Amino acid sequence: MNPKRILIGLILTALIFNGFSQADWEDPSIIERNKEAGRTIFFSFDDRLTALTAEREQSPWYLGLDGPWHFHLAHNPASRPADFYREAYDVSRWDLIQVPGNWEFQGYDVPIYVNIPYEFADPRTPITELENGPEPPRIPHDYNPVGSYRRTFELPLNWDGRQVFVHFGSVKSAFYLWVNGQMVGYSQGSKLPSEFNITPYVRPGQINTVAVEVYRWSDGSYLECQDFWRVSGIHRSVFLYSQPQTRIADFEVVSDFNPHFNMGNLELHIDLKNHLEKRSNLILEYEVLEGDGYILKGSSKITLDGNATYTEVFKGKIPGVKPWSAEFPNLYTLLITLKDRRGRILESTSTRIGFRRVEIVRGQLLVNGMPITLKGANIHEHSPETGQYLTEEYMLRDIQLMKQHNFNAVRQSHYPFPERWYELCDEHGIYVVDEANIESHGLHYGERSLAKFPEWEKAHTDRMLRMVKRDKNHPSVIIWSMGNEAGNGVNFYAGYEAIKAADRSKRPVQYERTEIGNRYALEFDWNTDIIVPQYPSPATFEWFGQHRLDRPFIPSEYAHSMGNSMGNFQDYWDEINKYPQLQGGFIWDWVDQGIRETDSLGRSFFAYGGDYGEGMPSDGNFLFNGVVFPDRSVKPGTWEVKKAQEAIRFKVLRVSDNVARVLVENLYDFTPLSHFYFHAFIKADGRAVQHLTMPEIAVEPHASMVFNLPLGAVEIQPNTEYFLHFKAFTLYETPMVPAGHLAANEQVKLPWFERQEPRTYHGQALSLEENEQEVRMFNETISLRFNRQTGILESYAYRGTEFIHQGMGPQPDLWRAPTDNDFGSRMTTENIAWKKATQHATLDHFNIEKTGESQYEVFVRWALPEVGSFYETRYTLSGNGRVHVHNHLRASHTETSDIPRVGMVLCLDEAFGYFLWFGRGPWENYLDRKASAFVDFYTKKVSELPVPYERPQENGNRTDVRWATLARPDGLGLMAISDPETEGLEMTALPFLTSDLDAREGFDYGPVHLENKHISQVEPRKLVRWNIDFGQRGVAGVNSWGAPPLEQYQLKPKRDYSYGFTLIPIEVTSGRELFEFSKSR
Repeated sequence: MNPKRILIGLILTALIFNGFSQADWEDPSIIERNKEAGRTIFFSFDDRLTALTAEREQSPWYLGLDGPWHFHLAHNPASRPADFYREAYDVSRWDLIQVPGNWEFQGYDVPIYVNIPYEFADPRTPITELENGPEPPRIPHDYNPVGSYRRTFELPLNWDGRQVFVHFGSVKSAFYLWVNGQMVGYSQGSKLPSEFNITPYVRPGQINTVAVEVYRWSDGSYLECQDFWRVSGIHRSVFLYSQPQTRIADFEVVSDFNPHFNMGNLELHIDLKNHLEKRSNLILEYEVLEGDGYILKGSSKITLDGNATYTEVFKGKIPGVKPWSAEFPNLYTLLITLKDRRGRILESTSTRIGFRRVEIVRGQLLVNGMPITLKGANIHEHSPETGQYLTEEYMLRDIQLMKQHNFNAVRQSHYPFPERWYELCDEHGIYVVDEANIESHGLHYGERSLAKFPEWEKAHTDRMLRMVKRDKNHPSVIIWSMGNEAGNGVNFYAGYEAIKAADRSKRPVQYERTEIGNRYALEFDWNTDIIVPQYPSPATFEWFGQHRLDRPFIPSEYAHSMGNSMGNFQDYWDEINKYPQLQGGFIWDWVDQGIRETDSLGRSFFAYGGDYGEGMPSDGNFLFNGVVFPDRSVKPGTWEVKKAQEAIRFKVLRVSDNVARVLVENLYDFTPLSHFYFHAFIKADGRAVQHLTMPEIAVEPHASMVFNLPLGAVEIQPNTEYFLHFKAFTLYETPMVPAGHLAANEQVKLPWFERQEPRTYHGQALSLEENEQEVRMFNETISLRFNRQTGILESYAYRGTEFIHQGMGPQPDLWRAPTDNDFGSRMTTENIAWKKATQHATLDHFNIEKTGESQYEVFVRWALPEVGSFYETRYTLSGNGRVHVHNHLRASHTETSDIPRVGMVLCLDEAFGYFLWFGRGPWENYLDRKASAFVDFYTKKVSELPVPYERPQENGNRTDVRWATLARPDGLGLMAISDPETEGLEMTALPFLTSDLDAREGFDYGPVHLENKHISQVEPRKLVRWNIDFGQRGVAGVNSWGAPPLEQYQLKPKRDYSYGFTLIPIEVTSGRELFEFSKSR
């Protein structure tokens, strides 16, 4: 045993017993004790073959410690079992907890979600003695849970005489380690490995005991104030590994690609360490392999003094190397072998490497000499089952979804991920912005920011450099990020310089909090190589595109995807594709951070802030900002992102003489269009009528071509819409994307519409019955009844079947259940007059007039006193059962804010459970989120139309609807047809009332809730609510705390709104019959 290490352990143990341990977890100058330096993670094998082919678990020098550990949780440090680490201490009655995992998601303590505040010093609901807010480095003593973990392991006898290390993938927030009752060390700073040399403490061939004491909060928590679940524990893998006494300590691969000469330049730095007292004579070898053969190799004889370290440098060139990029993630195998002078292998290890160059030239980010576009998302380490322990299955699913939805980049927000994630990004082609685990948002960015205090420099730079040391060899890592929302100052100046000095690959370094003064002043501090602001609008993108900078513009966060969101996303990409220095961005964020739970009634739901622990701080559902749902099912907004980020674009420049002049653009950075096959066809009213012959398309990256596309002989029918469709499919299979995957598609309306007035038939004569309460018009086929007191059409019966559910006929609707973005833009207060106007609409005028033997006209005017407006509806009722409805909102003198919705709502019985429409679909779409939703004929069950946003809100809308039908399974139904001059309606058909999805008065996602409402609690009603609207405001998508929909996607007051539609009873069994009905009168 090493006497020096034993002495260190005794000193550390004495400090713990004497109560000085507070200095560790409340002192920013103490970030570790006895911890190994950061390094590339690799594993030792006994021979070349197994080093090349075996998994780490198959190494004889690997011992996993994942699984059940004995566990005890104390409320605070004072009540912890202080001597539990002693081998004689009996833990047999303790619970068992799973490692890796967060203890809060295994039934211990409370998971807390807050965004900006420090959960242990939140002024909204004080849970500790820090009632005046954060006081760094002070941490609560009365409530700071301490988890005590214990387990045993049998160390193989053949590990005797070798170096033994323990690896903790991530422990939050700080911990002490004992082995066999002896103190080993201390660590803080989660989300990166903590490794300790435990050689002096272990007993090979015997049972050993490991004890870990984890503190939920430490002074390191002041740098971990991220927008995610605040949880703790050992949440990444724990294992032991062994190496020989003379060993490979670390290695750095600089694998540069010279695009001008198609040359790979390798520079390999290998660190050796001799733990023996005597000198070691060694042979160090390396090989770069492609398949089974090497393409470069080298060796060196080394004499290493006792207890010494040494770095050997190898250099070599590989002509014709295949470069790595996200589009072509070409990897080679690097094998490193250490031998003694007699040629016996001491250890051998391998890793995958890629040759690529990252640089900034003339204000553009280049990979391998080409400007690239980052189609990125911020990503948290999140599983709906296990919290912040992420399995490889989830990692692979995330990468697969990204690749299939046109993503090519991630920002590790806001901390490094497990090592396996980077290996998968290397393998499958994802650009990575690797971010240090630093955010002190709760102290904001002014004078209290920890960025400005030199005594916190070590705590900042250690996190940055350990990230760089671990991840330096991954080709997928193309940018280092120093952190997030932590102010700027001396500690980030020092961090920038430290990273630049440490990374021989010379990657760019970015930091988002570097603007000086106004963001539009074009002034940014020197310690960022890329301009990475947060939440710019599309107009801001354009502004920066027009004002060329010396650095690329790639927002670190944009398009806040909270709830029913992702509006105006196409607007962003219209700007990105226009200006060369706008090189993409990173959506906030990838996945809703919901935790799967079951309520007392057995209903499954995804929990969010406030669902755990009464009185705990909470920011509600503000962590539900994902492109995908917690279980990785896609949202309607996912499809919009895929469409906007397509790298193949089709534009029809003109159509003449039955020939389309077509422009196709290749926006890929490295992929020629010869890797795809293309289809083009024409649809007439949703039916394919002409398949077209496409020319050979082999456009190179960043290039385009124009071609003539003959449209064939299509017989133009009256009142029929024709659309030209283009589709691009992948030609080759990859592990994440199959051959035949739809990579891009486009729909273009052809100028072939020929209007023809249909023949009008009014049907049988209508009889009239009326009294003071109601008026009824009827014949043998149809019966319509109005309430004279409310003006509502309360009954609409066809051949004895009633369409209207319990008198809930058409009436004005000027409100929608607020989305999360609506809350953020204060629609629930600033636009509330429109909700009250809808609720309190009163009949101002009712008139009926006979206009023909089989036709009546009913005029209804409702007063809307809250907004100083009137809503007028003119019904034209025919004996054939058709009801034409013309609506006019008189809002030209209204001084209120924009209108959430302009439309009418009626309810049908639940029996009319099929929704068929000709309009945009198949997924939900809105005024500012419809680029991905093409006009076509669609059929869905009403039960399939709701979108399960976890907090109930507006959902299920369809735009540009020419006509739609709610029908029974036997074909009987009610059709609504847009007037020609209306140019399409917006419609929603859901088994909920708006009030079911609306928030209670005063509800907001910011304050601590007295209750949380989940979509699982909203039971479908035995009805179908059918909104037939002029339109509604867009869902917005810049941010969720103030930004309304863009101006062009709002329904502004101070103008009138008019639109019309016709209701028709139908009995049909096919879509073709529906189209014929839609063209008749």
